[in-house]
Amino acid sequence: MFRANRSSLSLLLLLSVAMGVSLFSTRSRAANLELAGINLGSTSFFDGFGRNEEGFTYLAYLQYATSRSLKQDTGKDSPYFVHPKIDVFVMVNQLAYTLPEKLFNDTAHLGINFILPVVAFNTKFDAPSATSPVAVQLDDNNVGVGDLTFGPFMQFRPMISSGRPVFSQRVEFDVIAPIGKFNPNKDINQSSNFTSLNPYWAGTVLPLPHLELSARLNFLYNFATSRPALERLYALQNPPRVKDAQAGQAAWLNFAASYEPIHTLHIGANGYYFMQFNLDLYEMQDGSSNQGMWANGDTGKASFLGIGPGLMWEATPQNKLFANVYFQMMVRNRAQSDVVNLRWVHSF
Repeated sequence: MFRANRSSLSLLLLLSVAMGVSLFSTRSRAANLELAGINLGSTSFFDGFGRNEEGFTYLAYLQYATSRSLKQDTGKDSPYFVHPKIDVFVMVNQLAYTLPEKLFNDTAHLGINFILPVVAFNTKFDAPSATSPVAVQLDDNNVGVGDLTFGPFMQFRPMISSGRPVFSQRVEFDVIAPIGKFNPNKDINQSSNFTSLNPYWAGTVLPLPHLELSARLNFLYNFATSRPALERLYALQNPPRVKDAQAGQAAWLNFAASYEPIHTLHIGANGYYFMQFNLDLYEMQDGSSNQGMWANGDTGKASFLGIGPGLMWEATPQNKLFANVYFQMMVRNRAQSDVVNLRWVHSF
């Protein structure tokens, strides 16, 4: 492969999954091979609160992300993607069941969580031309089901002070199963085609009446896959072929703050910061290994900050509506996106 294409591969690999739903599934791939769809701001206000009695809770998410640039390690636009247009539409269905079992003297309840996204892509890239001979075009996998996220959680009862809740928290250990639509000959897929582990802790503090602060700390461990997206591009022009690929491990923080100006309505700001710790790892069929597969100074590690306004309306005790907007900045090795997220929470 030409040197120019080699240095762009980090962005290609990233896009094939990180944009695979730079939104949900409740994880995302770490950078280049990163998993399609993580909880980047999909939850925001009052994230540490949850159901404390037996029963089902259904959550529906409508998400839209649009990107018009792909960033290199320097933060500058990649010269290998000319006038990129990447639109991602996601419908996420989440079902949580809180078990009747009580733990720690009835201060916590166990539960189990299931999340399944449906993802549609609309992408366009300019073809190589006399003015842009190194331009790269990517193919998307149209519409399909994403990967399944499931796992147990422990929801703690709120701590009460002076007759009002002041703190609530939850811990969860999720597995991401690669059951979604995947084609190794497509550059942008709904599924990552590898298994991931995604534990997290979420907490909410109410320091003053009508004021809340929330955070969710996530970690992502990715296992290897024998069919990475874009293997075809590397294998065709750079023998030996790729045998296995493993996305780098990553962590991210969701954060939010809101104020209640009138009863049941909260307005505020929300955001997230994502960082990949180590390079993607490639094992070749000749027994050699390669961390990264990029040149020209690109490390291949993704990082970015998203921040924007949001609101929450408690329509009824059983129904809550959320709206959040995120503008991404400080973007490295991935597509830079603007994201809109709508969420409905219904308790049965």
